[in-house]
Amino acid sequence: MKLIFEKGAEGRGLGLISECDVPGIRLSPAHARRQKPRLPHLSENEISRHYTELAKRAHGVNDGFYPLGSCTMKYNPKVNEEAAGLKGFKAIHPLQPEGTVQGALEVLYLAERYLCEITGMDSMTFQPAAGATGSLRACCL
Repeated sequence: MKLIFEKGAEGRGLGLISECDVPGIRLSPAHARRQKPRLPHLSENEISRHYTELAKRAHGVNDGFYPLGSCTMKYNPKVNEEAAGLKGFKAIHPLQPEGTVQGALEVLYLAERYLCEITGMDSMTFQPAAGATGSLRACCL
């Protein structure tokens, strides 16, 4: 894939923005650029195609399962984002008083119990959450 600077040709540009109807000003030479900024010369269609092509190269949360990496790279449906944004979970802090996080602790406790019942395990842990420390924890278990 070519860089955006390798695409287009001198003189191409956007036609979406109408001419400015505000009088221009001239900067003092001390504040003015010494040379033109290096910007790509692309048409609207070329810009749209370039960023669409870039987007297709990225793997997003709605694109399917990704089994490697930390939990943020794995399948995280949007419903989880909605649940994490609920009043009792949003902006929770590990050092806040226990009395203020009882609802969240109850959810974790119930999830632990349900997962143990489903898997037949005696216990499980949500810590550490992911990444290399999570992989090490799994190996140790």
